[in-house]
Amino acid sequence: MVIATVFLTILGGTGGFLLSRYQSGNRQVGSGALPSETVTEPTKPPFEPPGPFCPEQTRATARKVGINSDLWQVLKIYTDNDSTYWICTDVNGLFYYQSKTGGIDAPLIEGKNGLFLQNVSRTGDDAYEVVDQKGNRFVITSDEFELHFEASGKVQRNSARTAG
Repeated sequence: MVIATVFLTILGGTGGFLLSRYQSGNRQVGSGALPSETVTEPTKPPFEPPGPFCPEQTRATARKVGINSDLWQVLKIYTDNDSTYWICTDVNGLFYYQSKTGGIDAPLIEGKNGLFLQNVSRTGDDAYEVVDQKGNRFVITSDEFELHFEASGKVQRNSARTAG
């Protein structure tokens, strides 16, 4: 029994040694890459978030509609009618709109006091625009919020009282 154990140990050690020599002979020294493999550098720098995360409720809504990225805040304003507006971005540079009424401390409840919209366009420095399913146009800047109602042609304007 002892002889069989010694024999298997020698056989296993020899096999492992030969296998490691074979593998190291077919690899570049130190890189672990096969000669036929090439290492490429990324074509663009990694994403750097422009600001803090947008609200968790916004990110949850985004996931529900199939957006597979977190969202970061690029603009946030509070207006003189106690509403809050965010413009968010994802890792691909796409923009999203989120609004909330009812005051700064009111919880954001999508469908009740919150509206989430996709396909936001950047129209200038800290200026964004989006159109909802009814044709209403939302314009958000660091200075004000405008809502252009499609049906009536009226415009609601609210000044930003705090930019964040």
